[in-house]
Amino acid sequence: MTGKKLEPEKQETFAEAEKAMEDWMMSHSREIIRERTEFLTKLNKKRCSYGEGTTLPISLTPVFLKDSTVRLIARVAETLDKALDKVIDAYPNDARVRSYFPYLDIPEEWVAWNPGYKKPTVINRHDALFNGEELQFIEFNTDMPGGRGWIGVYEELFSKQSYCGDLIGKYVNPKRPHVLEEFLGSLLNCYKEFGGKEKNPRIGITSFKSYLVGSDAEIVRDFMIEKGYEANFLDPRELEYKKGGLYSNNIKFDLVNLAIRFVFYKRYPRELKDFLGAIRDGAVCAVNPFRAIIGAHKEIMALMTNEENHDLFSAKEAETIKKHVPWTRKLDETITLSPEGTDISLHQYLLAHKDTMVIKPTGGAGGQDVFVGSNTEVSKWESVVENCMGCSWWIAQKAFEVPEYDFMTLEDGKVIQEKRNLNLNPFVFNGKYVGTLGRASRSKVVNVSSGGGGLIPVFPLRPGVE
Repeated sequence: MTGKKLEPEKQETFAEAEKAMEDWMMSHSREIIRERTEFLTKLNKKRCSYGEGTTLPISLTPVFLKDSTVRLIARVAETLDKALDKVIDAYPNDARVRSYFPYLDIPEEWVAWNPGYKKPTVINRHDALFNGEELQFIEFNTDMPGGRGWIGVYEELFSKQSYCGDLIGKYVNPKRPHVLEEFLGSLLNCYKEFGGKEKNPRIGITSFKSYLVGSDAEIVRDFMIEKGYEANFLDPRELEYKKGGLYSNNIKFDLVNLAIRFVFYKRYPRELKDFLGAIRDGAVCAVNPFRAIIGAHKEIMALMTNEENHDLFSAKEAETIKKHVPWTRKLDETITLSPEGTDISLHQYLLAHKDTMVIKPTGGAGGQDVFVGSNTEVSKWESVVENCMGCSWWIAQKAFEVPEYDFMTLEDGKVIQEKRNLNLNPFVFNGKYVGTLGRASRSKVVNVSSGGGGLIPVFPLRPGVE
């Protein structure tokens, strides 16, 4: 007698497992509310806050990305990082490059200071959109990007949630980079190239007192201390430049992380004389260097997407720019080539193509003064075009629809699934992709500092998981 042949047990896919989790959540709202309350308490204890309020993920679950998607983001981000550096390196001596950046927000002499290491941008976090097929990088952030501390806390807490912890443990890539380890490693690499001799350099996180305590910076400081480095918050106005070094209360600091936007260092010229003098003279290793501000100005996207400038880049970099950076022009480029490659009046083009364009200030941050044509009334759009045309500190950019994703949220005491706009923010430290932070919002302008988005961890799935 022959036994009955047993069919092999069907392996559950990630999509099936995720759907099962979501179904369970929607039928167990009371349990989810209780666990969510505990989650928020832990989040506050770990100092994940922004300003006076607490910045919370807008979703009950994280974002999961396929390994192929993460590899695409990493490859493009690292290639564009090389292109950014080439523009910044060309800036001092290339009149064509310099013409794109008439207003850098900080003194030219700061940009010229030699930081003691070669790479002009070290700690970067960029803004990208991915709709499942196309990946577009819409802004670069090389001027004190934050969130590097938050991302690890969010990952840790979500991994301990009863309803999604098992899913994360089973399907998420365990070999993903540790963002704070990569951050610290990048600082130390700069210090070594700088010529620093201390085995464990004393590290300062510099900002003004009103911004120093709390949130992301505290998490970063605590991690450094945990790893065996003396790390402190420093108000740069209180530092002394003496005996060839930078001191706080007679304690010498070897390495400083500039933890507020560069423009803030202009506010107190007398009080910051010692601090800036130490950086100028190479008495302390400072990361990012001031020259990194060039990469944060949106004019760089106009330069990169104009094919007349592609001799600055390798063939791979130029092709990556064409495919993954939206067509951008400064508003003083009155006659130019359209995205289709024809001669145009930029003024007339913007009026005729309102629904496919975005207008924003070149040095803006926090999503302020961003005008999305498809969401702007005709009269307002025409007014913006008329008022900004000819101004070198405004850009026009081909719009890329902010993709919507399904998120699990709480509303009226029930777990529901809702659409949210998702912006992906890949970190690139010292030229290497180290992870992604997500921001989700009902608004098409997704930004945390302007109240337009909540932070969400982005987990990479294991290779082969579908």
